[in-house]
Amino acid sequence: MQLIYSLSIFDIYLSYTITVKNMEKQTYNKKNFLLPESHRSMSCYHAKVMEDGIMKLTIHDCKRSIQLKNDLNIHDELKEAIDKLNHLATGILDLVQFIEKEYLHEEQIQSNDFQHTHGF
Repeated sequence: MQLIYSLSIFDIYLSYTITVKNMEKQTYNKKNFLLPESHRSMSCYHAKVMEDGIMKLTIHDCKRSIQLKNDLNIHDELKEAIDKLNHLATGILDLVQFIEKEYLHEEQIQSNDFQHTHGF
């Protein structure tokens, strides 16, 4: 009687394992222009995670593009993908802050000087 009970538990575990492995993975697919209102710029990005667990992030800027690619089914590549994306996001935000601080303020001063010089 105990052997049948153990077999039954094993069958449930085996059935659960097979079901989990065969579950369809969620996909992600997002495309966007970086300057959607611009008539001059075709810059865009395309981010996707396919059913097979391959992650791709492609950034296009007119004639050039870069692509990050990782297999999210492999633990080391999953961690690498997260690290890459976090470092890229941090670098982008740091660059935006630098440009706003060093150039946007300067542009506003030049604009104010122009307005004063030309009587606006």
